[in-house]
Amino acid sequence: MTKKNLNYYKNKYFVVCIVMPKNKDRLKRAFKRFVSSNFDTLKKMDKDNKMFYDSGKFKELKGNCFTADMKRKFVNFFCKNELFEIYYIICDNSKVKEYFYSNTARAFNYLLKLSFEHFTKYQQIPVKENYLFIDERNVRTETRSTLGEYLNTELVTGSHIQEDFYVEYCQSENRELIQIADVFSNIYYTNLISNNCFSNEIKRMKNEKYILGEFRFPIK
Repeated sequence: MTKKNLNYYKNKYFVVCIVMPKNKDRLKRAFKRFVSSNFDTLKKMDKDNKMFYDSGKFKELKGNCFTADMKRKFVNFFCKNELFEIYYIICDNSKVKEYFYSNTARAFNYLLKLSFEHFTKYQQIPVKENYLFIDERNVRTETRSTLGEYLNTELVTGSHIQEDFYVEYCQSENRELIQIADVFSNIYYTNLISNNCFSNEIKRMKNEKYILGEFRFPIK
């Protein structure tokens, strides 16, 4: 899971992407093939040394370093063989009150709770095996212990969630699936702010059942 632009003052939208693998091992192998087959191009795009170490060794994929063409190539490469599902959480910051983000950790936790209620209610995600792997750089250290407890308190006692949530914060460079989520999150976010420049790709992912859920906040 990864999120983009939780900043009320600077960004109109806040997007969370959840990637749920169907075949984790095959998806990881596909990730390695994508990096190796596009290594030189990715390196040229990495203007700020976010994706590669100073030594030239690959570090991680970052969606905000990708060109538009590479983002389309990414979709075409990964959206085959039905290896994963995608769920999006989209918050329109222009429609929420400023105080909502006075505590960003609380806002993030609340959005996750609402989205999981929505996704499980409409049987869009399983009600078991609730393991969340989150990029640790997205969350302050002192708040990391609260999300799992909060989700278990709020959701497991409900009618749709049957088992506990387990939350692990990871370094994104060590988790291929978090990096994949980062790129898909960036693609969706860029589409929102750039006049639907990836509308064809997003439509395709919906038609081919890669994007299986979208939760929008505020709820109309």
